[in-house]
Amino acid sequence: MKIELNDLDPIERFSYKVVAQGGRDASGNRVIKDEDLPIYLGSVRNSTIEGIEYLIIASDLQGNVFEENKPRLLGEVLPDFLQLLFEIEFEGVDRERVGVLLCGDLYARPDKRGGLGDVKNVWRAFNDKFGFVAGVAGNHDDFGEPEAFKSFVREEGIYYLHNHVRKVKALKIGGLSGIIGRPDKPFRNDESEHLKELKKLLLAQPDFILLHEGPNNVNPELPGNHKIRAVLERSKRNVVCCGHNYWDRPLIEMDNGTQILNVDSRCIILKIEK
Repeated sequence: MKIELNDLDPIERFSYKVVAQGGRDASGNRVIKDEDLPIYLGSVRNSTIEGIEYLIIASDLQGNVFEENKPRLLGEVLPDFLQLLFEIEFEGVDRERVGVLLCGDLYARPDKRGGLGDVKNVWRAFNDKFGFVAGVAGNHDDFGEPEAFKSFVREEGIYYLHNHVRKVKALKIGGLSGIIGRPDKPFRNDESEHLKELKKLLLAQPDFILLHEGPNNVNPELPGNHKIRAVLERSKRNVVCCGHNYWDRPLIEMDNGTQILNVDSRCIILKIEK
């Protein structure tokens, strides 16, 4: 199985708003700027995956769309646009045969950068428009009180992943939520434990491994975690999707054949091909 991207140029863009770096101007007023989420098209070649025609993969959808001056999370609104895109560009595709993979950080405050917030409705919005949603949590994500979270992960079509592999239709997906950091903070994991669980996922060799925090890369130089890179380099070939650190190129291949698909602040649609 091998991922290929059709073009370096996006097939479409979706507009949203973010709080500018620094947050406020000299007068103390909040500064909101416009951004465009690029949507790319690619394929999964030489696949044995059955029952799925397309995968939508996205991460770090950290923005808002204002409707009647009221903010909604980018990830709550994007699925409607993607549904329309499928109707126009991929006529006749059964949306039940389209899966969604999310790599975390789906929350953004409309008044300041950063923050932590509930992202359950982002997952639900994608699940409402497509066949299923599988994903991991980022360090800006929250899922409400423990009982609400337990109920959420039991919802049909929702596959939350942390330290395990799930089979969705014929697709095997592994996931590791959070980032390396202080375990007393939300979705931060002890470094040794995080790397140990990553090694287990790599040994299991699912079709896709979803991470929030991904590796760095040396040539070309791309930001990320060097210890995660070292683990990936010493493992068998895998396909890894991640976010957390933005790369100016979405796809690289390591010397061992492992492909890293970075979907930070972008959305990639992959056609499943035999």
